Amino acid sequence: MTDVQRGSANGAKAAAVILGAGSGTRVGAAHNKVFLPLAGRRVLSWSLHSFAEVKAIKRIVVVIREQDRDVTETTLDREFDDDIDVELVVGGSSRHESELHALRHLSTAIHRGEINIVLIHDGARPILAPPLIRALIREAQRTGGVFPGLVDPDIRQLRPDGTLDFTRPEVFVRAQTPQVFSAEALLDAYEQADRDAFVGTDTASCYERYSPQRVTWIPGDPRNLKITYPQDLIKAQQILQAADYQLE
Repeated sequence: MTDVQRGSANGAKAAAVILGAGSGTRVGAAHNKVFLPLAGRRVLSWSLHSFAEVKAIKRIVVVIREQDRDVTETTLDREFDDDIDVELVVGGSSRHESELHALRHLSTAIHRGEINIVLIHDGARPILAPPLIRALIREAQRTGGVFPGLVDPDIRQLRPDGTLDFTRPEVFVRAQTPQVFSAEALLDAYEQADRDAFVGTDTASCYERYSPQRVTWIPGDPRNLKITYPQDLIKAQQILQAADYQLE
């Protein structure tokens, strides 16, 4: 694959962290849902290939459960033959802890300036278009932190008494991944959160708590769905078929 094919974001040296240490409980699977079959590949493989198409991505880290190591290595051997190596890190007991493990794995490269952007992506979101990745990296270079999102007019706030507030005119954005940040600022935020025993609801909430910069957002992709329930696999298959299995 040529550099032209993979695209570029000037000055970015990025690491993609794919979180794959969850389970398949709600999707009805006996095993981790990122290894469910989807259009001839496992779910995890789709986002791996998308990241590999982006020139700015220098390292790919997949966070796994130790019991999934064999199936992860088999998946990589059979379904991922790009030039970039995939590094495996065992996750923690929560998403937040898994992110911390991945950041510590990258910490030497971050402190040396070899990695200056980190993308945190949910491995259960297989349909990730490389142009969106590139746009997020460029925005993170400009602002320090960004996520893709979709405006959702159906979201309502919950009042303290448990009733829904239909009167407030705010615009609500449904966050997607990858969430993308300045690498050193993100690592510092997670180390401080660890010292404070703070656990964020997602990557952006932790970053914003400890960073002077606000997190921005750009329009996401309606196809970037999360595999949560069995019908999501069917929908993902339909999306991929409609795109002729090309996500550019």
